[in-house]
Amino acid sequence: MSDTPGAGAVLDDRPELREATAAVLAVDDERDGWTFDDIPVDSGQFGELVSAGIVEKDGEQYRVADPEAVRAALDGESEVGSDSGRGVAIGDALEFDVDARAAGLLVAALAVVFVARTYVIGSIYRGGDIVLSSNDPYYYRYHVEQVAANAGSVADTGALAVLPGSVTNGEPLMVATLWLVASLFGGSKDVIGHVLAWYPVVSALVTGVLLYLLAVRVSSDRRVGLASVLFLAFIPGHAFRTSLGFADHHAFDYPWLGLTALALVVALTTVTDRASLRRPQPWLAAVGIGVGIAGQVLAWEAGPLLVLPVSLVVLGQTLLDVSNDRSALVRNAPVLAGVGLGAGLAGAVHSIAGWQTALVAGTPALLTAGTVVVIGTAEAARRFGGTARQLVAVDVGLGVVALIVFRFGLTEQWGTFSRRLDTLFRSDGIAETYGLFSADAFGFLFLLGLTLLLALPAMVWGISLARNDGSGWLIASSYAWVLFALAVIQVRFVGELAPFLSLFAGLAFVWAASWVDVARPVLTTSNSDLRDALVPDSRALVSLFVLFLLFGGLGMVQVPVKTSQVLVEDGTYGAATAVEADAADRGLEHPENYVLSRWGQNRVYNYFVSGESESYADARQTYGPFLAATAPEEAYNRISGRAGYVVTTGTGLEEPTTMYVRLHQHFGSRNGDVDGLAHYRPLFVSEDGGHRAFAVVPGGTVRGTAAPNSTVSVATTVAVSDREVPYERQTTANRNGEFAVTVPNPGTYTVTTADGGEATVEVPEQTVYDGGNVTVG
Repeated sequence: MSDTPGAGAVLDDRPELREATAAVLAVDDERDGWTFDDIPVDSGQFGELVSAGIVEKDGEQYRVADPEAVRAALDGESEVGSDSGRGVAIGDALEFDVDARAAGLLVAALAVVFVARTYVIGSIYRGGDIVLSSNDPYYYRYHVEQVAANAGSVADTGALAVLPGSVTNGEPLMVATLWLVASLFGGSKDVIGHVLAWYPVVSALVTGVLLYLLAVRVSSDRRVGLASVLFLAFIPGHAFRTSLGFADHHAFDYPWLGLTALALVVALTTVTDRASLRRPQPWLAAVGIGVGIAGQVLAWEAGPLLVLPVSLVVLGQTLLDVSNDRSALVRNAPVLAGVGLGAGLAGAVHSIAGWQTALVAGTPALLTAGTVVVIGTAEAARRFGGTARQLVAVDVGLGVVALIVFRFGLTEQWGTFSRRLDTLFRSDGIAETYGLFSADAFGFLFLLGLTLLLALPAMVWGISLARNDGSGWLIASSYAWVLFALAVIQVRFVGELAPFLSLFAGLAFVWAASWVDVARPVLTTSNSDLRDALVPDSRALVSLFVLFLLFGGLGMVQVPVKTSQVLVEDGTYGAATAVEADAADRGLEHPENYVLSRWGQNRVYNYFVSGESESYADARQTYGPFLAATAPEEAYNRISGRAGYVVTTGTGLEEPTTMYVRLHQHFGSRNGDVDGLAHYRPLFVSEDGGHRAFAVVPGGTVRGTAAPNSTVSVATTVAVSDREVPYERQTTANRNGEFAVTVPNPGTYTVTTADGGEATVEVPEQTVYDGGNVTVG
């Protein structure tokens, strides 16, 4: 009994013994003396309890030396241990211990993530502009600027009323958060540009920290945590979505996923009996679950798909509880509280602010109801002696009944659900809607490197570890497999999958390192001692680096490749700034300065020219038919009054009479028997010729006389960017000898007639813009 006063210190130093201690204490409370065969503890842990003085021998039986002291130690919070000199415990409320060495190694791993996301800084900050990557970020940039323009003060939430339904039913929390952060720093357009440029990088770093904590918590091995963060750094599908400037909505989802998964692990691994529910850890974790779930569904209209793993976790955990003859209600109480909190938060925001549809905002409530049913069913099964197999049958049956009720009892909601399901399985030419293993997605290796091949065996292993009463591995496996299934359907979910794939890749990497004798054996259970990440000697360090290159090398190569594909090309930026300058000189405003272009770049052009980058719908409907048109006047009439500029890029069109060939290859000039164009003034051509910008103008009309029915040509040289290009048009004089030909370019024209006559005429710039006339003398 003299040793038991140190029970608190023992359990603080060895938290993995808490569950075994609680189990022994429960038996001790029921019996006055017991044997090893009476307790559900393995011999190794029992021996440690005896050696620690928590359990003592009394004749042929055992008993807890000081039950009250042990109970107090189990109910109390962890003490800060300092005897080892290795470090201090932080985050006591959630039982996260970080020493200085571990923190330093984590910072180093996060630095790798940071560099892999920000090395493109020169492509984002150029020409005095903040050039966000890709097309869609300009949609969010537009709406954040709209909110800022309507805000009367910092954090004026009333300004959010300006958001249209496409945002409030799409990504309202993301837009509101970005605006709020920007408003704290002044809310100017420049500040908004900085915030949107850097938010994906912040998301990557926050996700990296959460991934590290999750991996360490699940595996009890800091090496797995560090390896997971390093693999995350070089998953191409995650790297480009969190790269500097790629302010798409997906990066906003990743921290919510990590928070929810980590909170679930804490909630389920800190609850062993009713007494443990009196500690703060499970309930703080419940808050994390609630905030994570609510944030997930308010951040994106497809957020309900990202909370699917939670339902799988609850199902799996209740099966483990029944298999191990313990109360599912006790074990899952914090989870139930968390999903209930999430339902309350999402429902409140939906009711007050109108964010998300009722179906999306109501998903956490449905999850809560399902959780109640599943836990209640498990409790009933345990009380009436049911088995886990029988519980599975009951759960499946209840699921079928719920689906039938949903289908035939809530027909309107079912219709909405069906339409959203169709959207999930659609493939409409947008790259992110292709499946992971589709040839059109350019191959899973380009998005995931070899990480998937490394992680898949570990994901299978994770299922086995989960079945061995491993709540942490149940959570990690549930997220990994659900998100993997979603990514197989559409690659847009690769970024969401990446952290959990990295976790299993980190586990497999440490196992492989131990297999080749350059690391200690891997740990796989939270009931083990926390394994530190020691700095290896030079030989082992080289071996680990080579091993990491073997599995992560392809990802290292593909990260810059995939990231470069979403950067705004120099030609795109050059065309945008050239059009912007011309529109400013002419005093054009939206919609007169609207830029018609390929839809995948349309928001970029229109943001820089007018700031109106909300939609590319008109470009998607109009641009292709316009370029394919072979009747110039009809093509002009189609866009006249709707577009002030046209930007052309490479296509597969080769027919000489198409508008594409006439504009992109010949700058609107006559080519052979194909006449020139009258209404497109070239403003810009990129160095490689891949991007060309034109102003859509009425054109100036050159009038004069020549021999009746004779051919008349007008020609000039046009300066476009750093080159000079010829421009020519031909017409035929009428029977009275009169001719008229419209040209889009100002300058001096040489007018030549078929009989050898020649004259010059000056076409002023304003004549081109006003649609005026000039006469050949």
